[in-house]
Amino acid sequence: MEGLKIHISKSARRFFDENGIEDVTFKLVEITVSGCCVGIAKEIETVYEAPKNASGYRYFQAEGRHIFISRNIKIHHPLTLTTEGIFKKRLCLSGATVPI
Repeated sequence: MEGLKIHISKSARRFFDENGIEDVTFKLVEITVSGCCVGIAKEIETVYEAPKNASGYRYFQAEGRHIFISRNIKIHHPLTLTTEGIFKKRLCLSGATVPI
């Protein structure tokens, strides 16, 4: 993962600026699903602050923003921060997936 960089899209840059966000954390969340054959669903949750304990996270700095990505999230190249949603926008991390 040495030399890995994150690109920030125009929409994500605007989202950061409009909401006064400097830190963003992408963490892996496991949800127990009852009545389903899967049992546990995993998803990447976006939190707009630095983690209390950053030891379990990869740290990146891009365009003056502090980005923390859980070490449990599988990273592919390239990583891009972008936005998703029509009425309620949120930051999302493209180029990363949950582990199977």
